[in-house]
Amino acid sequence: PALALAPVKTNRIAELRRQRAEIDAELAMLDAHHATATPKQQIRALYDAFNARDGPAVAALLADDVVYEDLLLGESTICRGKAAFSGALEWHPAFVSKKLNLPFDLQLIVDKVACDGEKSVGVEWHVEVDGKPFPLSRGLSLATTNSEGKLERVVDIAEAPWRVVGLLIRPLLTAFGAGAAALGIGGLGYLIGT
Repeated sequence: PALALAPVKTNRIAELRRQRAEIDAELAMLDAHHATATPKQQIRALYDAFNARDGPAVAALLADDVVYEDLLLGESTICRGKAAFSGALEWHPAFVSKKLNLPFDLQLIVDKVACDGEKSVGVEWHVEVDGKPFPLSRGLSLATTNSEGKLERVVDIAEAPWRVVGLLIRPLLTAFGAGAAALGIGGLGYLIGT
């Protein structure tokens, strides 16, 4: 009788080991999914890696098929894939200044982050040079993550450099506006009266 139980016991042990392997695999998958960083964590990590000029750390946050686009600069800035994104990053002024050992520190500072908690994150940011805000350097970014928590799309829009023209002519417009108001011309009052 003891010999008859040996094959049954061996089969049961094998079955339990198979079940344990399946359970361990499922737990590992669930742990990995649960441990996936939120979009908010990923975007903050992206800016931290950028500010550290750590290209490999930036690349580690990206999906292999990531798409990056700068809306202000147009199609010439669309990068498709991790290699293209990493290559373009190496030519960013902040990375070039580090390679050339230039005596200034350019940082992208995250001002606000809005996140749906699942896949999308919006960021309001500005540029600082040597700890001081740089003029006309605010921007917005939208990023989405894939099921693995990697950044799969990043879209940037920065303040337009031609806003300088508006800043330069603003005193003239203000002076003209005040003069026109004094003469009773311009604005809605003028349009309604005509």
